[in-house]
Amino acid sequence: MGRLTTVVLAGVQVALLGACATVTGDATQVVHIETLDERGRPIEGMRCHVSNDSAEYFGDSPMFGLEVHRSFSSLKIACHLGDRIAEGTAISRSGLRGGATSVVDLLIPGGSGLVAIDHLTGYRYTYPSWVVLQIGRKLEFDASDDAGGKPVVGVRTDVAQKAVAVTPAPKPALVRTD
Repeated sequence: MGRLTTVVLAGVQVALLGACATVTGDATQVVHIETLDERGRPIEGMRCHVSNDSAEYFGDSPMFGLEVHRSFSSLKIACHLGDRIAEGTAISRSGLRGGATSVVDLLIPGGSGLVAIDHLTGYRYTYPSWVVLQIGRKLEFDASDDAGGKPVVGVRTDVAQKAVAVTPAPKPALVRTD
């Protein structure tokens, strides 16, 4: 009887692990990607390559309703039209899909194990839901800035910090005293 109980419990555990995404959310997320030209006007038909550690996606801009696999890795986006390039990185964040989720996960039996599994599979992470790339700029979009229903404002990462010129203090001249 003990061996049968062990087999049944193992089967139940495997079944629960297979359904862990239903505890914290879906394995995928919908992302909207738009592109702008150099002057900030919408431009359609840019060929886009979107990727994270889990998968790669291809399409033409605008890409509304792109379903991407969640991951702890950033979502890299590059759109091309001839020699014109718009690039961006969507940074994923954990636990942004409902503050109570983490507490609930820990209260249910096996919850902490499910949290660990969801971390490893990337299911706990979310990307910004709407990004707008601009030709000639490399932008970074953070999921923690997502306001829902609005594009996330991108931060430029291709602008080098201006170096501040430091003028050395003059050294005193040697004076001869005879």
